[in-house]
Amino acid sequence: MTMGFAFGSFGPLLASTEQHFGINRPAASLGMAFVTLAVGGLAPFLGNVMQIVPVRYAMAGGCLLSAVGYFGLATLNYYPLALFMFILTGAGISLSGIIGPLTVISRWYKDGRGAALSIAELPIFILVMPFVIGSVLPQVGRSVILATIAVIFVAIAPLFLLLRDPLHDRFSTTGDGAVTSSRVIVDDAGGPVLTNLQILSMRPFWLLSLAMGIMSGASLAFYVHIVAFAMDRGMTLLAAGGMLSAYGAAGLVGVLLWGRIADWRGPPQTLALTSFLLTLLWLAMLMVPTGGLYLVAAGLGLCATPMLTLHGAALSGLIPSNSASRAMGLSYGIKLPFLFVAAPAIAFIFESTGGYTVPFGVIAAIMALCCILFIALSVAAGQQHNSRASQGRRLEPALSREKLRAKT
Repeated sequence: MTMGFAFGSFGPLLASTEQHFGINRPAASLGMAFVTLAVGGLAPFLGNVMQIVPVRYAMAGGCLLSAVGYFGLATLNYYPLALFMFILTGAGISLSGIIGPLTVISRWYKDGRGAALSIAELPIFILVMPFVIGSVLPQVGRSVILATIAVIFVAIAPLFLLLRDPLHDRFSTTGDGAVTSSRVIVDDAGGPVLTNLQILSMRPFWLLSLAMGIMSGASLAFYVHIVAFAMDRGMTLLAAGGMLSAYGAAGLVGVLLWGRIADWRGPPQTLALTSFLLTLLWLAMLMVPTGGLYLVAAGLGLCATPMLTLHGAALSGLIPSNSASRAMGLSYGIKLPFLFVAAPAIAFIFESTGGYTVPFGVIAAIMALCCILFIALSVAAGQQHNSRASQGRRLEPALSREKLRAKT
C-alpha cells in the first residue's frame, strides 16, 4: 500500500504539483527523487534497526511517517519543506513497503519465498490510484487527495501491531504444538548473523544491488514520466493515467507469475530474462502507434513490477534469513544514486532534446546492461551455492556428533 500510493499517485499529480508550487517539470520530478533518496539513504540504518525493533512496530511507524508526509504535502505551499515531506514518505515506504515485508517473509518461510513475496507485494494500489486520481482530481483538487491518503495511513497503522515476528516474539508454537523459543528457531534456520562488512564483501550481493539499482531507476522514470509522455502523444489526462493502470494491472499478474518462476528456475535467471524483455519493450514504446501504448505499458508492468519481489527473493537466497533486513537495507543504500538521479536525468534529457525518444532509448540500453549483470549474478550465485554445499558436507559429521552428545 505504501508503495502503491506513492508511485501510483505521483505521476497523475505531477502537473498539479507544478501548478501548486509554481515550478517546472524537472523541479517537480525532484519530489520522487527525494522519496527514493529517503528509501535508499535511510534503508541501511532502518535495516539495522529492524534487527533490534520488532517488525510490527517498525511497519506501524512507517505508516505514521507516511501519514505525516502526505498531510504536509497537502497543506504546505513552500517547496523546500515539501521536499522534506517527500523524505518522510520515503522513510515510510522503506519501513512498511520494502524492508518490513521482506524481513517478515524471510523469517516466516524457508522455501517458496518468491511466491510469498509476490502475494505480499501485489501492486493493487498502483493499478487503482491513477484511475481514482484522474477521476476525482478535477472535482476535489490535489490537497484533498493527499490529505485523504494521510488519513488512510493513520487508520491502518494499528493493524500492523497484529503481526507476529518470530525473531522478537519470545515464544512460538511448532507444528506438533510444542512451545519453543522463536529466537533459537530463527538463528538455527538462518545461520550466523552477518555483519555489514561480511555482506558488503560478497560479490553476488554487489552484482544484484547494482543491477537492481539501474532497473529501479528506469522503473521510477516510467512512473514519473509516462503520463506526460502519453499526453505528448495526444492522450487526455484520464487516458494517460490509464497507462499506469495498464502497467499496474499487468503487474498484478507479473508479480504472481515471476515469483513462482523464481522459485522454479532461480531468482537470478528470472531477473536476466525479465531485463531482456524490458529492453525490447522500452524500444517498442518508441515505435508503436498511440493506441498500442497500452499494450506496451502492460508488458512493462508484467516484467518490471515484480522487480522488488525478485530482488527480495534473490537476496534471501544469498543471505541468511536473520540478516535479511540488514542486507536489504545495504542493498537499497547501493541503489540510492540510481534512484535519486533517474527521474531528474530523464527530465533533463527531455528538456534538452525536446522529446522522449532519446530518454527512452537510453533506458532500453541500460536494460540490456542489466541483463548482462544478472547473467553474471547467476554464475556467481551458483558458485556461492556450491561452496556452501561443500562446507555443509564437511561440517555434517561434526554436527551429528554434537547432536549425539546433546541427546546423551
